[in-house]
Amino acid sequence: MSSLLRIDRYFGHKAQPLRNVPVLTPSIIVVTAGVKFLQWQGEAIAFNRHNWLLAAENQPLTFINEPSQDKFQSIQISFKSLPSEALLKQLSAAAIEQSDLLNPPSLAVNDSLNFALSQLITMAELSLSAAAQQCYLDGFYQQLFEAGALSQLFAHRQLSLRQKLSRYLAIDPASNHSIENTCGRFAMSQATFMRHLSKEGTSFREVLAEVRMLNAISVMQTVNARNEQPLTQLELAFRCGYQSESRFSQRFKTQFGISLKQYAQTITC
Repeated sequence: MSSLLRIDRYFGHKAQPLRNVPVLTPSIIVVTAGVKFLQWQGEAIAFNRHNWLLAAENQPLTFINEPSQDKFQSIQISFKSLPSEALLKQLSAAAIEQSDLLNPPSLAVNDSLNFALSQLITMAELSLSAAAQQCYLDGFYQQLFEAGALSQLFAHRQLSLRQKLSRYLAIDPASNHSIENTCGRFAMSQATFMRHLSKEGTSFREVLAEVRMLNAISVMQTVNARNEQPLTQLELAFRCGYQSESRFSQRFKTQFGISLKQYAQTITC
């Protein structure tokens, strides 16, 4: 059963300075231990247990994860489905009066929001139909709407090609994806495919690299959480679709501003 949510958990035992972390799907980031300091319009916004980070698509994040008592922990909930048409209409009507995208991406949480989020996380662990999942999602989206925060996640009424592409590539980041085969998957000519991505300010190669770099962090976090033997850089490169260890490590540092070795040191005790 395909899930309409993706849940990722991140840990750290040392400060994690990361820049230009792509957000491929509208997400909420919940810090459960330590503090995340987000750079936003020249300021640093602190996120902890009392506020959520609302991360819209195509807004790269630069931040430092600071552990508290040698521990940082966060959960990222990525939404693969839009709100219902009725809720989107309400959202469009409200957006006429105010652009919430100009507000800081922070939402103070209360018991109602925490309860709704816990229901979503539990739902993600069950094998529910897409229709049943959407009901839970729309309930959560309604809570966000009433809190005045939904428009910061969903500024558009339909999924962008970038979102659709990133979802497709994320199914198997290590696969030998080519633009020719991918265009066929989306029933577009290569010229049309490239033109649409260009209008969205990106390219096939850029989205593929971003998906693979995010996968690298996910794999490293998963291996560490399971107390497995750390992967070598070459093994990690293969898992992310790279045949060259040097190209892979160079791309990782270019993307995040931190080397693979430095990042690995932040997640191990």
